[in-house]
Amino acid sequence: MSSRLSIDERRSSLIEAAIGLAERKGVAAVTTRDVARAAGVSLGVVHYCFDSKDELMTEVVKALAMELRDSVEADQQVIDWHERGTSALRTLIRVALAAMWHNVEQTYDRQLLTYETTTYSLRAAETDPGKRDIAREQYEFNNATLVDMLEKVRELTATTWRLPVTALSRLVLSMIDGLVLRWLVDEDSAAANDQLDVIADLVAAQAS
Repeated sequence: MSSRLSIDERRSSLIEAAIGLAERKGVAAVTTRDVARAAGVSLGVVHYCFDSKDELMTEVVKALAMELRDSVEADQQVIDWHERGTSALRTLIRVALAAMWHNVEQTYDRQLLTYETTTYSLRAAETDPGKRDIAREQYEFNNATLVDMLEKVRELTATTWRLPVTALSRLVLSMIDGLVLRWLVDEDSAAANDQLDVIADLVAAQAS
C-alpha cells in the first residue's frame, strides 16, 4: 500500500479486505493479521487505523449500509425528482426501494454478511458483553441513515410525517431487514418486489 494514502483511504482499503475475507471464511474466523495480509500491509497499519477487530467489523457493516444508501442517492429518478404531494411521495418511496433492491440482488454475499455480523456480535456477547456494541452500532447507524432518507423524501415531496420519523425509520428498517433475510433464503425476487409495493403503501400512509 502506498505511503501516500490518506488515513481514510487506508481504512477503506482495509474495510474492503475485511469484507472479502469475511465473505469467504466467516466473520468469526477473520483476524486483523488476515486483513493485513489481504490488504498487503503490515499488522501495525491495521492497528493504526482500527483499535481492534471489533472496530473494524463495525465499520464493515456501516460500509455495507452506505452502499445501499448510495445506490438510492445515485438513482437518476431520485436526483431529478420534482413532483409534490402524498401520491408523489408513495411513488418516490417505491423508486428508492427499487434502487436499493437492485443493489441487494447484485450483492448476495455482502447482504448475508450483514446478518452474519449481527449474529457474531450477539453470540460473542454471551462471553464478552462488549461485543454487543457491534450490533448496536450497526442498527443505530442503519436507523440514522434511514431517518436521513425519509427526511429527504419528505422534503422532495413537500409532505409531512404523521409520526416521529425515528419511529417510522425503526419500523421501515425492521420490514426491510426481514424482507432481505427472506430473500436470502428463497431468492424469490417476484415476491420480494410485491412486498416492496406493500412497504411503499404502508410508509406513504404515514404522510400527509
